[in-house]
Amino acid sequence: MLDLNRAVALALLGFSSAYGYLAYFYHLLPFEKFLAVRPNTMPIGLAIAGIICSLVILIQPQVPKVEVEGDGTVNRPDAEYLQNPQNYNWGQGIGLLLLAVVYVLSLRGVGFLFSTSAFLVLGGILLGERRYTLLIPISITASVLVWYLVDQVLTIYLRPWPGWVYY
Repeated sequence: MLDLNRAVALALLGFSSAYGYLAYFYHLLPFEKFLAVRPNTMPIGLAIAGIICSLVILIQPQVPKVEVEGDGTVNRPDAEYLQNPQNYNWGQGIGLLLLAVVYVLSLRGVGFLFSTSAFLVLGGILLGERRYTLLIPISITASVLVWYLVDQVLTIYLRPWPGWVYY
């Protein structure tokens, strides 16, 4: 029987294979065929990375092990953990989903840089990170780097600032 890791890896293998197939056969516009970085370059790379990671998980030998941590808790196998829904962090999961909805709704009005930085900072706080001196600069740096890569390198326009700045 498949444990949770192998089941997720199998689903990821199927998804990555389909994603790679669709990305590879994506119809490019005539001028896009000669670009150094095409619109389907990143999706093909992501599909290959997903296929490699899922195959590594599927090929690994399955060794059942129960480890006792330093605080005396036992890391149980996945099946035991999943049988009791009280083990889940429901508050964090629902909070992240709500935060993602607010993030998407605020992108146009607040701008990519601020909304992405705020999403990363608030998501980190929600997940329990308390080192704000690391969390805030890393979130801002990641937002600026993603904006730069998408806007300047891939030439896909992202509005970095709030909409009212442009009028």
